[in-house]
Amino acid sequence: MIMANKLFIKSPVSDVAVLDIKLNLGSLQEAYPGVANVLIPLWRMSNYARELERVGVSFSFEKGFDALTLRVKARYSVVGKAVKLIEGMLLNPVIDRLGDAIREARTSISINREDTAVRSVAEALKVLFNDHPYSRHPIAYDYRLDGITRDHIREAIESLRVLSLTIVAPENTVDIDLPYTNYEGVPVNRFRSGDVDVKLEGKVQTTITIAYPSYGIKDLEGSFRVTVMNTVLGGMGLVSRLYREVRVRRGGLAYYAYSMYWPLGSSGILIAMAGVRREVLKEALEVMLSTIGEQTISEEELRMAIRNRVGRLKVNAESPEGMAMLYSVIPTYGLPTDYYERFINYISGLRPEDISRELRNLPRPAIAVVG
Repeated sequence: MIMANKLFIKSPVSDVAVLDIKLNLGSLQEAYPGVANVLIPLWRMSNYARELERVGVSFSFEKGFDALTLRVKARYSVVGKAVKLIEGMLLNPVIDRLGDAIREARTSISINREDTAVRSVAEALKVLFNDHPYSRHPIAYDYRLDGITRDHIREAIESLRVLSLTIVAPENTVDIDLPYTNYEGVPVNRFRSGDVDVKLEGKVQTTITIAYPSYGIKDLEGSFRVTVMNTVLGGMGLVSRLYREVRVRRGGLAYYAYSMYWPLGSSGILIAMAGVRREVLKEALEVMLSTIGEQTISEEELRMAIRNRVGRLKVNAESPEGMAMLYSVIPTYGLPTDYYERFINYISGLRPEDISRELRNLPRPAIAVVG
């Protein structure tokens, strides 16, 4: 059952409730960039958070591009109490410990920026999106956290809204007493291409990230095609093109090679990645670009990718946590209630030339090398 920004799904587990709460504190919505990164430890420092843990409620925060997600899992018998504690936690960050929270957030971001894989994605997005909010990686951007004041925290709480609430539970009795709002995208005026090379001391591995702009999630058919295209390129593990060409056929040219597709609300992002030794960087990058540029798709590759995507949906929908994560995009972005049925029906009718056309139309990418 879906009502505005709220989606209820009857749980396959009788005594468990899982909530996926999307808040308007992603990279896209922050009035002061990085304030969500500081709010997360402030929330965790509260007595409300400790009480949640005491009553056996597990919860986690994840800052993304389009939202800050709070995931909650509780016994159904205590879910009402858990929701009240969550409301208290979100509305009452421990502002007196702002300095501690800034240090904790800064440490977390510093660790992420030392990770060559995470940092390379962050650097590629800065090139690709220029001054758009998506240029700020949620957990690896060089945020100016020291400028965050108590007033910034208070303003963020006053502006706090729920973008969506997805509930997987035995009964539809859960709601959260916070104001709701709709997701609003921010158009990208212009994508940029180009290269950036960031050298980090003491790193054995260098990571290559190749980022392309793509369809946002509201372009259903376009995003469905690129989901399958990404699966062929690097989303099927050992049988994907990038892994076979860069890792296997080139005698271990890379430690790993894969691709990802993020269909977001304001744009989509197609990312190809490989971890290599710096001395083989040029060769590995050439092989990656050549593999992505290979436009011929066989019927066998296509059917394998489609089976892979359908199989993943079925596996993810086997648990309450998987269901909540999977279906939360529907109320967040205002997608059709039969979104996944449409996805399966559409990709089942794709032809190899449909995927070849998407490969042929890829624009010039942003390329980041870190390590």
